[in-house]
Amino acid sequence: MEFTSSHPVSIHLLPADACKLQDRTFSTEQTPAGNYQPASVFMSPASQLSPKFYISVVNLTPHRFILENTHSYQMSTFDFGDVPQGKSRQNAIKYRNRIATQDDAGEAYYRIDGTNKKFALRVKGTGPLVDQRSVTLDLSGMNLGQRIYQFPGGESSVTLVITGSSKYGFYASLRHDRGGWMRWIYNTIKDRPVRHLFLPGTHDSGMSKITNKIRSIGNSFNTQNQGINIYDQLRAGARWFDLRVGSVHDDNNPARNLGFHTLHVNDETATVCIGNSGESLDEVISEINLFTRENPGELIFLSVRYLIGRYETPDRGPIYWDAQLWNDFLSKIRGVNNRCPNLDTSVPFQNQPASYFMDRNDGKGCVIFLLNGQNLKDVPKEAVGDGLYAQNRIGVRDHWSNIQDINALAPDQISNWKDLKRGGDKDFGQFHIAQWLATPNAVASTAYSLQGFAIQQVNPALYWAGVAGMSPESWPNVMMVDYIGVQQRHQLSWNMLSAEMYWLGIGMNLYVISENCDVNKLKSPLVKARDLESAGGEKSWNGIIFADGRSIDHPSPELHPGHTTILRNGTIFANGTVLETTIPNPWI
Repeated sequence: MEFTSSHPVSIHLLPADACKLQDRTFSTEQTPAGNYQPASVFMSPASQLSPKFYISVVNLTPHRFILENTHSYQMSTFDFGDVPQGKSRQNAIKYRNRIATQDDAGEAYYRIDGTNKKFALRVKGTGPLVDQRSVTLDLSGMNLGQRIYQFPGGESSVTLVITGSSKYGFYASLRHDRGGWMRWIYNTIKDRPVRHLFLPGTHDSGMSKITNKIRSIGNSFNTQNQGINIYDQLRAGARWFDLRVGSVHDDNNPARNLGFHTLHVNDETATVCIGNSGESLDEVISEINLFTRENPGELIFLSVRYLIGRYETPDRGPIYWDAQLWNDFLSKIRGVNNRCPNLDTSVPFQNQPASYFMDRNDGKGCVIFLLNGQNLKDVPKEAVGDGLYAQNRIGVRDHWSNIQDINALAPDQISNWKDLKRGGDKDFGQFHIAQWLATPNAVASTAYSLQGFAIQQVNPALYWAGVAGMSPESWPNVMMVDYIGVQQRHQLSWNMLSAEMYWLGIGMNLYVISENCDVNKLKSPLVKARDLESAGGEKSWNGIIFADGRSIDHPSPELHPGHTTILRNGTIFANGTVLETTIPNPWI
């Protein structure tokens, strides 16, 4: 039959690789609510005696993680379940006894829907004390190795993040990949405006050590916010840095500048300020240059404030920078490689595509200084020709909760970014910074340390509560944390760090944001055939990383630490069945 019409017909065909809403895999299913570490447990000297622990699993893939079976021995709770696509689940464990024995054991076995990939989570006591309880994340069934963690403290958790897909290749947080993750996923993010990226960030980034350049009561407990320096923070995935830089001056000769240092004080303009100094500006510059030399093509934001002088004994108020101090500071910054001078300031930076910055310097990327110049009086507030820009060149919405307890902090942060809509006619046009960090009072921070708050209460909650509050339409641009990568107190060597934030950053950009067709115009990279982009990632590795940081690259295929070879009488299975006789473990 011939079709005729008196009106012209316009037919718009989408290209075969276009992003389509009907192809979305991100699940709308809600996983069970998790539990924050109670303040009463965290602040209790007996916190290590708590029999409760958690393992959080974050699924940043288009495949459902299906729980096949579990078994547990000497546990009153062993509550594991499926993890839908784009979601997280906090799995709960409670031992019957407060004192661990070698018989404490539980295993959960998962398969990744639509693939032949499997992984297991194993919990076991390794000695008579609760802090000798450990978890093995066994991803050998995905060719991604195994890693053993000790639980970091009473009623806290260990986290596993998995991203990728059967077509793209799978990746997990057992260890860090190469440092240059933005260049690796360049094809995915290059056309997105910066406001449509997700970037890990660090709070008080220069405070990875206490250097005592000012005489104050600030110490590692109440003033140090990071455990690793700027170079390692970059390797751990951070791309937004909160740098607070000041000059330190001779008490007897204020004209004598003793050097520029990162500082963390209660009020940089107060007559008497309390805090301390961290890395020197020279160290920060050297570390940035080392990273960009090894990993060209990244986009790095340095948000710099304070920009003021203090006496060695900070009891006589501030020293505002004059032209000499400003020029000395500028001279230092000129030593940073891959700065990006003379950017187009007629367009707010958050509206420029990522490639606008990443392609600068012949593809070596951009190190962008954003100056909060509220303390700069009679000197310039930016130096565009040297790549230093006023903070307002990027439209920032920065949300600080100013809350000590995680059970109030997390909902406050989540509600702020859930109000944002990304993409479409009502797209949120600013760059939103989430400060996922506790603000303890002076007594609490000194008694329990900023490190303790970060690694026991705050950071673990990000992966079940924070991720649950994100969707393809709502997410923060920067997730700012304290003690990035630190999983155990004072375990700061690179081989002891965990990589959850690194892979959260990659997975949010590759998967969650890519499922928003108003942001990502082409089909999600995780559902397309494997391309050259994914070939730049980590190659298959099936080794073992032990709790003390030692590793074996090529273990025997039979070596599975913590595996329960014998299921004892009294073992409880996922369906509630209780084993009445001791048998060999059928899942070995």
